[in-house]
Amino acid sequence: MTEHDHSPRPAALGLTGLSVGLGIIGVAIGFATLLGLTATASGGGDTTEYGPMAVTAASSLVLGVLLIVGAVLLWRAHRAARVVIGVAVALLVVSSLARMVVDSVTFISVLGSVLSLCALVAMGALLASDGVRDHVREGVPLRLN
Repeated sequence: MTEHDHSPRPAALGLTGLSVGLGIIGVAIGFATLLGLTATASGGGDTTEYGPMAVTAASSLVLGVLLIVGAVLLWRAHRAARVVIGVAVALLVVSSLARMVVDSVTFISVLGSVLSLCALVAMGALLASDGVRDHVREGVPLRLN
């Protein structure tokens, strides 16, 4: 890739898109859940049994922000992008595996876990790809033509 060739790299664009997409979903779910818990608590409802839900919502919010930050760094071809996205993917894998162990087995929980792990495997493969590595090494930000 020459200096004048600003064509986007498919692997970098794919990883950026997956990171932003999953990040937005995580932030939205975390924010909505925390907002619901806050509304329940302010309405005088008992929220003592919602502790695990609050921890899950907060972690979803934090991991979502981490994925979005990683996507922005990757778009800008910053060297820390692969580390930030890699940490987020590793934490999401741990979270998905823990959810599979702790949650009751239903069709929706199994489907959600399988789809989550498929997305995380795709992100891991893109993260380790030569296209993403070359994009970060060259330091040329992505551009949409």
